[in-house]
Amino acid sequence: MPRIIAVVGLTGSGKSEVSATLQDRGFSKIRFGDATMEVLQQKGLPVTEENERHVREELRRQLGMAAYATLNLGKIRSAVNSGKDVVIDGLYSWEEYKVLKQEFPELQVLSIYASPQTRYQRLATRSERPLTTEQARSRDFSEIENIQKAGPISMADYTLVNEGNVDDLKKQVKKILGVYERHNWDEYFMNITREVGTRGTCDRGRSGAIIVKNKRILTTGYVGSPVGLPHCDDVGHLMHEVQQENGTKSQHCVRTTHAEQNALIQAARFGISLEGATIYCKMEPCHVCAKMIVNAGITRVVAEKRYQAARLTREMFKEAGIQLDVIHDEEEEYANK
Repeated sequence: MPRIIAVVGLTGSGKSEVSATLQDRGFSKIRFGDATMEVLQQKGLPVTEENERHVREELRRQLGMAAYATLNLGKIRSAVNSGKDVVIDGLYSWEEYKVLKQEFPELQVLSIYASPQTRYQRLATRSERPLTTEQARSRDFSEIENIQKAGPISMADYTLVNEGNVDDLKKQVKKILGVYERHNWDEYFMNITREVGTRGTCDRGRSGAIIVKNKRILTTGYVGSPVGLPHCDDVGHLMHEVQQENGTKSQHCVRTTHAEQNALIQAARFGISLEGATIYCKMEPCHVCAKMIVNAGITRVVAEKRYQAARLTREMFKEAGIQLDVIHDEEEEYANK
């Protein structure tokens, strides 16, 4: 039986990206808002926010709050009868939900959530029709109170939290669809690196690192105190003040050994050559770890995120001919104060 999924959420939550992802997976997309465009075209009116609003209000006066569901029932039936999966973009009101659910009991609602702060920032920076924070907040109230948008959201079968980037959102959608794509090698080893990091014993940054050569893991390491010495999680942090390159000062815990260092030490302890190997880590290594990586003969570094104090590291790797790849071009929120 074809699947029917209605994507709901407040403005700026990421509904369009999710609908597009489902469309890429072969779903037939039915956008309720197209009915507004059709009326404007019939009347020869320009597409403006004000004209769109007038059309929506007029359609709801004529057909009630279920207007857009009623107008699109034929399109949905046609797609389903053709054996196509359907994604509905633009389900707003509680009345629309009831009409659709009565006609299509198999309907599933997918709610996309993003915090007001995240949504308002997106709306303020979008290329078309940007909104100020006050305009976005007013729109939220209007959608919840006047359009009954909270109804379909509250009845969602699934909820996705969209606080990250589009790629993360798409992965969540694919999981809901039961689509599990095979990871490439960097994703595979980075997932293992994250798991290694959960063994860390300093809650200021549970980093992990693994060293790989010819697609085989040679050693692993995580943040922790030297063998036999007390851990931060047990006795607290050992903080030292450090002056940064720009002259600012910050507090760092020096009780533990970095994940990258522990991975290198394991290789030295058991006589494992790292010549030509790749090291995977949570974020760009500090300059001390970077020097060790250079001397160990490692030729590639893969970091999940940027590190706020990695200027020297980047310069050093470039000069030494070491390839540095950062998967997500954003800074890791690492407590160093």
